Amino acid sequence: MADDYRLDRRAVLSALATGSLATVLPENGLARASRVDRLPSATTTNGPADASDDAVFPQGVASGDPTPSGVVLWTRIDPDVYRARTDVRVELSTDESFDDPRAWTVPADRISADTDFTVKVDLDGTLEPGQSYAYRFRYDGATSPVGRCRTLPAPDSSPDSLRLAMLTCQNYRNGYYGAYHHVAQESVDFLLHLGDFIYEHGGRSGLEGRDISLPSGETTAMGLDDYRHLYRTYRSDGFLQAALAQHSLIATWDDHEIVNNRFWSYAEERPYAGFEDHPRNDDAAFMTQLFADGIRAWWEYLPTRVRYDPDADSLRDQLELWRSVQFGDLVELLVTDERLYRSSPTGGTQAGVRLEASGGVPGDFDETILGADQREWFLDRLRESGATWTAWANEVVAMDLQLDWDELSLFNADSWDGFKPERERIMATVRDAPVENFVALTGDLHTAVAGYLHRIYDDDRARPDERLGVEFVAPAISSNNLRELLGPDSRELTLLLERLTRRQNPHVDFFDSHHWGYGVVEFTPDAVTYSIYAVDKSTDSADANRRLLRQFRCPTGEYSLERIDQ
Repeated sequence: MADDYRLDRRAVLSALATGSLATVLPENGLARASRVDRLPSATTTNGPADASDDAVFPQGVASGDPTPSGVVLWTRIDPDVYRARTDVRVELSTDESFDDPRAWTVPADRISADTDFTVKVDLDGTLEPGQSYAYRFRYDGATSPVGRCRTLPAPDSSPDSLRLAMLTCQNYRNGYYGAYHHVAQESVDFLLHLGDFIYEHGGRSGLEGRDISLPSGETTAMGLDDYRHLYRTYRSDGFLQAALAQHSLIATWDDHEIVNNRFWSYAEERPYAGFEDHPRNDDAAFMTQLFADGIRAWWEYLPTRVRYDPDADSLRDQLELWRSVQFGDLVELLVTDERLYRSSPTGGTQAGVRLEASGGVPGDFDETILGADQREWFLDRLRESGATWTAWANEVVAMDLQLDWDELSLFNADSWDGFKPERERIMATVRDAPVENFVALTGDLHTAVAGYLHRIYDDDRARPDERLGVEFVAPAISSNNLRELLGPDSRELTLLLERLTRRQNPHVDFFDSHHWGYGVVEFTPDAVTYSIYAVDKSTDSADANRRLLRQFRCPTGEYSLERIDQ
């Protein structure tokens, strides 16, 4: 979503580790990998084991993309302390005492400026399912902060519950991250980030300590150095570091990881930013390299194992982000990529979205969000999922949202509203499979929403028998919402527009665009519960006010949202 104070909408070579495999993820995640040798627990290292040196690990630690037998661990070495012949030691234990840790080395030749001194270690095949572990990195006598990671439950298990923190839209220059302090304290199993982890803009902020000066000297990212600088800056926030250290992350992305309202022109075989969203938008070669740089930086700075090949013939083949994450027989989470393959929407208009004549889009539709291959995979997973709940990690709003007020008609062509035929195919598959308990978990809108999914949004959209799922949209961590866009004295106008939105969209039960925060979704065999928390973004403090804004429950086998916080 457009932010930045604007209104324009915004492997594999593996090594034996006591009978298990562990891999250091290479730059491209495909052809190159280095040996990760298991160190005996008695191996000595330099420095005291409890000496934490944040200066050596300035972006902290993180873990992500769990499997039943592993997780990806992440850190970054400060280049000022980097030594060419010094390995990194990784330690993992069942508790934070590290009395008898399991340990691996990351060879020194795998740490370099080529990946901005980031370190990613894949422990898939080495851990037990459904377990929590403590981990840390050690480098040249310094020890990183301790992180916690968790593996997925066994595929044949039946978990009692799954709790995910829903996070999205965290413009560093537009607010503080007090929400992340509370997320770090939450009793959740995993973090689910739904995109806009960074924003591509630099410049001054109205908040102390939140200015960003890009290496290029521009106010919009111009290449890899700028993107890396943005990630380093965002990841320097202590509250964000605490949340990423405490919980393992499952992440997708949205547009701002590269540029606002980005899409692929199938007719021209090149990527674009939205209209007037990048000064070099008409330079095809520049924009292609810019997108490749944004992809690379995302890969380097997120603890993910998704397939990445920078040498692929097409930009669209460099990253395969879409994947399925299974939590026993309770939940199958389908994570989609709704930016790399999307075409320009040809129906409707929206400020900030470039519209082009349809043409060249492969498959059955004139316009697409998922692209043909990903859509086929997604529909197949919907048909085959055997979990109690099928959840969709969905970047942009799936339900219909339109607002007519006086002479104003708002229609968001950047969301699924701009791609209705493809949305109808998805929802028809949900209906026909059938998928009996379907939940979309969504970001992007900078607004907390709870409502119902339909195939077609006509006069029947208020009928319970036409419902095919529920959708929960997370509020922004810090990015502009409707109230902020309308101005400091707009509370009453914002509330009016929220009421009108609910009235004109009867499938929407809740719509709040005047708070910031995060959501927590809990799945059990009997129900799914969505809790929306409002957190003050105006103060850079662990004491940032947090309160429960609204809480909904939807039972298994029935699409009926019940408010339970009263």
